Amino acid sequence: MAVFDIGSATVSANGSLDWFIHGFTNKQAVAFSIVVFPGTGPGVPFPKAHATLRQGESFQHVDGTKAYKVYIQNHAPFNTCNLRLLAQVESLP
Repeated sequence: MAVFDIGSATVSANGSLDWFIHGFTNKQAVAFSIVVFPGTGPGVPFPKAHATLRQGESFQHVDGTKAYKVYIQNHAPFNTCNLRLLAQVESLP
């Protein structure tokens, strides 16, 4: 089992984003997770980090590779949320 750091993002206050990740083989199962950090907001002395990750769609391309789409929602109403997206990858024999 391997864990990959897919990348970082900043989500606006009460905002959301969707992320399309590709390049996996057709024999890999992938589970995503996020690590969140509070961002900033005008007049917010103690920002919070509160986000939800939802693993959404799975795609198989014509060349046999896999891609996934995940959705992230920032629940902090007054400040941004910074995050790292991680992927845990298991390979079938």
